[in-house]
Amino acid sequence: MFDFVCPACEKKRVPPPGTWKCPECGAPTIIRMDVAPSTPFPTSGEASLWRYFDLLPIGERGHVVSQGEGWTPLVEPTSWAGDLGVGRLFLKNETMNPTGAFKDRQVSVGISKAIESGARAVAVVSSGNVAASAASYSAAAGIQCAVFTPSNAPDERLLQPRVFGADVYRVNTLSSSRVLELVSGLCARKGWHLLSSAGLYNPFQVEGAKTIAYELAEQTDELPDWVIVPVGGGGLLGALWRGFGELRRMGRCERIPRLVGVQSDQCTPLVNAMTNDMTPAQVIANPVSVGDTIAGALADDILFDAYTALPAVRDTGGAALAVTDEEMLAAEGLLAARTGIFAEPASAAPIAALTRLVRDGVMGVSDSVCCVVTGSGFKDARAAEGIVECPKTVEPDEAAFRELE
Repeated sequence: MFDFVCPACEKKRVPPPGTWKCPECGAPTIIRMDVAPSTPFPTSGEASLWRYFDLLPIGERGHVVSQGEGWTPLVEPTSWAGDLGVGRLFLKNETMNPTGAFKDRQVSVGISKAIESGARAVAVVSSGNVAASAASYSAAAGIQCAVFTPSNAPDERLLQPRVFGADVYRVNTLSSSRVLELVSGLCARKGWHLLSSAGLYNPFQVEGAKTIAYELAEQTDELPDWVIVPVGGGGLLGALWRGFGELRRMGRCERIPRLVGVQSDQCTPLVNAMTNDMTPAQVIANPVSVGDTIAGALADDILFDAYTALPAVRDTGGAALAVTDEEMLAAEGLLAARTGIFAEPASAAPIAALTRLVRDGVMGVSDSVCCVVTGSGFKDARAAEGIVECPKTVEPDEAAFRELE
């Protein structure tokens, strides 16, 4: 049904116990599903990502931990597309997942695999969305969850995992790669399952995100020309590329959309890699500095999924760019006002990127574009305070209300 494949030497590899790295070259192995034109592709079934059970690396349905994640709405704000300067605009609204973010897709698959392997406790490294999702799904599965976060994670983003009963630890560093390194060692010593959304540490969990590609194939009459996603560690970008690739191998599409990765200008490993023509190994070996940004979800100092994220951009003729906090906040306000979708700043980054790409002439009225809105604004409501007016006070009498006419 699936194999472990080294993305560097393109050979099937069985990773040694306790690691997911190729024993020959040291690159992180990825999962490659055994699909072909004869592989059945579901076009009906349950309204969750588990309609694609046979295309996911889980052995038995009895191990699945699901809260209805996936099969999220695809919104097409027709009038706004024209105003933005593109032919068609689609918004994949991932804020509708159970904990408000696309990470529920990854965690549902990841924790199902953990249950299948007999795990009784999991650990994650996250500044918010993965932490909330892992804590929620651990509670649903009845297992323990420990969350480790870099020091810049806002308190309000750590509220959800605490409510769900996780043990939350703030590590005094901005380097998510250093925290992952430490937590990986801790998991090995304690026998915990590392529920990382970075394929470098857990290739199963990232498989959940590829189902967005599957859904786009079902929800559109033709795949969009471009798909734009926010990028932290690169897992979503790489997963979409692999998902579209599987669709093409199954004969479900003839072409793969051009993929665009958007980062905060305060943390740019993908942009640096593209600008300097770096290899995946070079990217992983050279963490970038992390500046102050409202988009903590994009502040990974390493492109953990470089072996899939870089070809996702390069092989599709896509693009990588960085946007400012101000651009993300402006996009957050526009998205809410024009569509009623409330996104956190990092999740509004694709709208900011779209605006820039149209302005620069990269996209235009002949293009169809899908922006993946990855997480809810309710996770970071404080950031939205800067883009709205204070409530107006009015006296409780008729004269005051007549002044409003």
